Amino acid sequence: MRFNYHCVRYNFFAMPLKILCTVGDAYPAEAKSILESIGTVDYALPTQKQIAKIIGKYDAVVAQLGVTFSEEVLKHAKKLRVIASATTATDHIDHAAAKKRDIRVISLKGETAFLKTIPSTAEHTWGLLLALLRHIVPASNAVIGGTWNGKPFAGTELQGKTLGIIGVGRLGTIVAGYGKAFGLHVIGCDLKKIPQSVCKQVPMDMLLRTSDIVSLHVHLTPETKNMIGAAELNKMRPTAVLINAARGGIVDHDALLRALKSKTIAGYAADVLAGEMQFGTDSSAHPLVRYAKTHANVLLTPHIGGRTTEARRKTDVFIAEKLRIALTP
Repeated sequence: MRFNYHCVRYNFFAMPLKILCTVGDAYPAEAKSILESIGTVDYALPTQKQIAKIIGKYDAVVAQLGVTFSEEVLKHAKKLRVIASATTATDHIDHAAAKKRDIRVISLKGETAFLKTIPSTAEHTWGLLLALLRHIVPASNAVIGGTWNGKPFAGTELQGKTLGIIGVGRLGTIVAGYGKAFGLHVIGCDLKKIPQSVCKQVPMDMLLRTSDIVSLHVHLTPETKNMIGAAELNKMRPTAVLINAARGGIVDHDALLRALKSKTIAGYAADVLAGEMQFGTDSSAHPLVRYAKTHANVLLTPHIGGRTTEARRKTDVFIAEKLRIALTP
C-alpha cells in the first residue's frame, strides 16, 4: 500500500489533523486542495484487513464504497472524529458503533439541492433497462465473435408500456421523466406523497401487478432489506423485468433466482449485489453472477451508477468541503 504525504502549514503548538482518503490518487485535484488546507492527508486504497490496522492514526477519513467501517474497524479508531462518504446511502458504516465513539458521519444524504445536479445513477438505470430489453450485450458479443445475425436478439419496445418506480425521491423522479420521454405510462409508490406532475401514485401491490418494468430507488434500511421477496415477485407479470440500481440487499436474491428459473419474471438488471461489501473484487462465487454466465436475461454491472467523471468530481469536492467545515473550529 502506497501513501502520498501532503503537509500544510498549521499552528506550531497544535498537532496537525491527519486525514485518510481511501479514494487514493484518483481523488480530484480540487478536492485534494480542500483536504490539504486542513491537515496532513494520506491517499491510499486500503483493503478491509488493512483499514483496521491503520485507522488509529487518523482524525478523519474520506470513505468510499469497498471498505466497511464496522464495529471491528472502529474499535481501533482511537482518534477518529469524522467519517465522510460521498454517497447518499451509508450502509458501509456502522452508525451505532460510530455514535458510541462520538464519531460524526457526513454524507450526501439530505443534500437535496446539490443532488439534483447529479443524474448519473438515473442515467445508468436507463442504460440497464435498454440493454436488458434490447439484448444489447449478447448481441454485441455475437458480433465480436464473428456472427452478424440479428434474428436471435429481437427486443421489447418501451412506448406504451408501464414503468413502475418504487421510491420516487430524487433518482426516482429523474427516472420518471426519462420514462415519459420514451412514451411510457409511469406510476410510482412511495411513503411520501408523490407530486402529480411526476407520476401517478399507486399502492405497491398494484404497481407490481400492472408494471412491465419495475425500477427500485429506495435506500437500504432494516425496513427495506429483502423488500422484494417471493411474495412480491409472484405478483409481477411473467413478461415484466426488475431493475435495481439502488442496493443489492433490497432484493431477496434466493427468491429472485427462483423467480427467474421458473419464469415468474422475464429478467433482472442490476448495478448492485447483496453482500458486495464483503466479497471485494471477486464476484465469481455470487449465485446471481453464476446464473448470469449462462442466462442472457440477467445483466449485472459493478456498482458504476455514480461513477462518471462529472459526478465523481462534484461529489468529492462537495464532501471535502463538508469535512473542512466539520473540522474547522
